[in-house]
Amino acid sequence: MTKISNNEADTLQIDAQFNFDENSLIQIAVAVESELTGINVKEFEDDLNLQHIVIKSKLAGFAEADRAKLHKLLDILYQQQDFKGDWKAFFKVKNALLSKVLARRKGIPISLGVLALDFLNECGFDAHGICFPSGFIIRINLQNEVVYLDPFTGELPSWELLELKVRGQLGNHARLTLDMLNPDDNKTIIMRLVNVIKAAYIQADELELALLCCDILLRIEPEDAYEVRDRGFLFQQLECFNLARTDFEFFIEQYPKDPIVNLLKQQIEQMNLDTNIQVIH
Repeated sequence: MTKISNNEADTLQIDAQFNFDENSLIQIAVAVESELTGINVKEFEDDLNLQHIVIKSKLAGFAEADRAKLHKLLDILYQQQDFKGDWKAFFKVKNALLSKVLARRKGIPISLGVLALDFLNECGFDAHGICFPSGFIIRINLQNEVVYLDPFTGELPSWELLELKVRGQLGNHARLTLDMLNPDDNKTIIMRLVNVIKAAYIQADELELALLCCDILLRIEPEDAYEVRDRGFLFQQLECFNLARTDFEFFIEQYPKDPIVNLLKQQIEQMNLDTNIQVIH
C-alpha cells in the first residue's frame, strides 16, 4: 500500500480535477473516510501493512500468481482470518467504512472488495473492481483464464451464477452481458463506495454525515442533478428550507419531465408554507 500520512490525507482534495489514476484505490478510499470520520490514517496504514506481511509470509511458497496461489489467498482471508459478509447488519455504517471492516473482518461487497483488491494486487495478481448490478465483484486475470471473485462470500462464481445474480437484481428477463464484466475505474468505484456510505448514514439518521457524502460526490461531479436533488432532501429533513428549495429547483430546471418533479414542486410549496409559519411565529 502507498504510505499515507495524516498530512498527506488532508491534502488529497477529491474534486472534479482530482486525478484518480495517480493514486491507488485504497489510498483514495482512506482519504474519503478520513474526511468523513477523522480516522487516524497512519494507524489504518499500519494495520493494513501488518496484514500484507502476514499474508505474504503464508504465500511464500508460491512463485506465480496462478489459481493455486489464488485459492490459498482466499483460504487465508475467508477461512483463517474469517473475513466475511455481514448478512445480519448489511446496511450499517460499520460495514461500509474500511477501517471498521478491516478491524471486524465483516463488511459488504464494496468495502470487502476494496480491501480484497488491495490484498490481491499486493500479492501480484492482476485484479480489477467491477460495479456489478447485484454488488461489487472483482475480475482476476490469471495466465490462461479470467475468474471473478465475490468478495462478500470469498467464492469464485461461474457465469451461470453471475447471470442468476443479474436476474435477481434486474428481473427475470435480464441477461448477463460482457459489458457488465468490464472493470471500472477508480473514480467510478469511489463514487459507488461514497454512495453506499451515504445510504448507511441516512439509515442511521446521521444526516449531517450523509450531507458530507453528498458534498464529496458533488465535488467530483458538480453538475450531477440527481445528487443535487438527494442533497435537497437531506437539507429539507435538516430544516434548511432555502437550501433545499434551491436544490429542488435546480433539478426541476435540468429534468422538467422527470416523474418526481410534481413531488418536488409539492415539497417546495410545503416548505414555503412552513417558512411563512415560522416567520409569523
